Amino acid sequence: MWIYFYAAHLLGDFAVFPDAVAEKSMDRKGGALLRHAFVHLLSMFAAGLFIFFTDPHSSLRLLGALATAAILIAIAHFAVDAATLRLGGKLQRPGSRALLFLLDQAAHLFLILFLLRLLTGGAVVSGGLEGLFSGNLSVSEKAAATLCIFIWATSGAGTLLAILLKNIAPDDQLEEGVFRISDERTEIKTKYAISGREETEITTVKTEHYFRDSPEKTGKTIGMLERSLIVLLLMIRLPEGLAFLAAIKTLTRFKQFDQKQFAEYYLIGTLSSAMIGILLGVAAASLW
Repeated sequence: MWIYFYAAHLLGDFAVFPDAVAEKSMDRKGGALLRHAFVHLLSMFAAGLFIFFTDPHSSLRLLGALATAAILIAIAHFAVDAATLRLGGKLQRPGSRALLFLLDQAAHLFLILFLLRLLTGGAVVSGGLEGLFSGNLSVSEKAAATLCIFIWATSGAGTLLAILLKNIAPDDQLEEGVFRISDERTEIKTKYAISGREETEITTVKTEHYFRDSPEKTGKTIGMLERSLIVLLLMIRLPEGLAFLAAIKTLTRFKQFDQKQFAEYYLIGTLSSAMIGILLGVAAASLW
């Protein structure tokens, strides 16, 4: 049943403060960090109440333990985010910042499991991570685990990829395209002067192509939809649809592949996104 607490954590992190989680850019005075921790406190209380009202073996003692766990998890969340914020200010390389993001999320998961096991005596943490794929989960637990996977497939993976690909993203300025023969045409006009002399006017018309990439949020949304569809296709045991999905995404950007920087960025981003989506899709399929 700990998965309800983890789902509450992911909703608090990625649904309420997605940009702050991406860069841990909350102000150093701690105001936003406190508000963030308070949101997590409310979400943890909601998870505890859900367990209390749905578990036939629940008791007031368990409710008290869950409430205490919710408070301690929120406090621990504040401490972890404060430490991440401090460390993040010293890291500049995308790889280091991405690793810090993953360690931050791993620390939150570990603290949730540790505090719940400590305060409930293992009543809501039986099986741990391995228990997710044991086949003994209730339908609501499977639904919560699936929700966690979709949150990671959308906002979580989007945040991670945004950090990793930050330095190789194409320049957002207008970029001049490469001239092609088809971009030039020559017009020849012949006319006669009053004196009867033939005059020929040759004009070369050159067309310049300019490209501006779509807004960053548009690309991020496309990536979220792509990974969600990958997870869904694997859940329903329809992997053949992955080829169709890849073809659609490639065709929409085909004309921009002449730009080497964009082509490399697109290839790295697409392969990374697909790899994450496939891994999460396999995990989601294993749940059901």
